[in-house]
Amino acid sequence: MLESSEFLSNENMTPKLVSFKVCPFVQRVAITLQYKGIDYDIEYIDLGSPPEWFLAISPLKKVPLLIVDNTVIFESAVINEYIDEAYQPVLHPEDLLLKAINRSWIEFSSNISLYTFELTIKEKKNDFENILEELLKGFDLVEDYLNAKPFFNGEQFSLVDSSYAPIFQRLEFLAQIYKPIISSKRHPKLAKWKDSLLSLNAVKRSTVEEIQSLYYQLLWTRQGYISQFLSEREYGKRPTKRVY
Repeated sequence: MLESSEFLSNENMTPKLVSFKVCPFVQRVAITLQYKGIDYDIEYIDLGSPPEWFLAISPLKKVPLLIVDNTVIFESAVINEYIDEAYQPVLHPEDLLLKAINRSWIEFSSNISLYTFELTIKEKKNDFENILEELLKGFDLVEDYLNAKPFFNGEQFSLVDSSYAPIFQRLEFLAQIYKPIISSKRHPKLAKWKDSLLSLNAVKRSTVEEIQSLYYQLLWTRQGYISQFLSEREYGKRPTKRVY
């Protein structure tokens, strides 16, 4: 068994990202690392059966963790703030008010991520549709704020972009088996922003290649309403419902 002290003891100063392959919050950090061109190592764990060394060093028992010089940083927004201050180019705006606005919308993205998660676990059609409408109402607020392109602040990629890209990616995966969720009719600016982010190499390189199939496997594991749009022929007998 690998003790936490053994795991942290590493002469390599390259940052190490501790990840669950389909976690959108890990992807936020990976996008920022990729966009800045930072070399990093990555360690994948199974959140359904997390190793003891991970439980010993993760205060919230969640990913992501970033290990820098034997020091553990947790929570994706905090990790991204560290990366932005430690490595060039700086992605946060210099203007203090605009920076605060960016941080506010990053916090808002956590609510949107929660709705996206709930779409995967709600078992009844009515509950699923209610959550979907709450998600779309949240996007209404983002749509009302957006006035720049191709990114949240205009030409400059930011940590807000890192935070929303994983959401957009998962909603695209859902759309491929359900129906379009972000439409140009209701959310024209948001739809363009989504397309701009998902076309970025930093976003494409921020996950494992098999992210889409792993995401669908996760939907099958969770056995929510959305899983009915997947085939038993491909995924086997319906399992006992689990989160991971």
